[in-house]
Amino acid sequence: MEFTAAVFKKEESTCVVVIVKRDVVENDLLASEAVKVFSKFFPLMPVVLMAQNFKGDGIYRGPAELVRLLNRVKPEELIWKTYQINQ
Repeated sequence: MEFTAAVFKKEESTCVVVIVKRDVVENDLLASEAVKVFSKFFPLMPVVLMAQNFKGDGIYRGPAELVRLLNRVKPEELIWKTYQINQ
């Protein structure tokens, strides 16, 4: 499995932002399942899911406080890393 994520640290908050398809961000069940999966790889951090709209702006789903912080940041400002997980 391969996915792209960024560890986000600002103020007193730290989380991992994982890129997913927009359908996942917009669907309660799919979002819940995705958070469960990615939480296994980042067990000590809250997971925020991110997709992009047609303008390239981030659309986030996760804890409200973190989403508010991330809404002030452009996706290209995050340091993204591709993770390769062997299952």
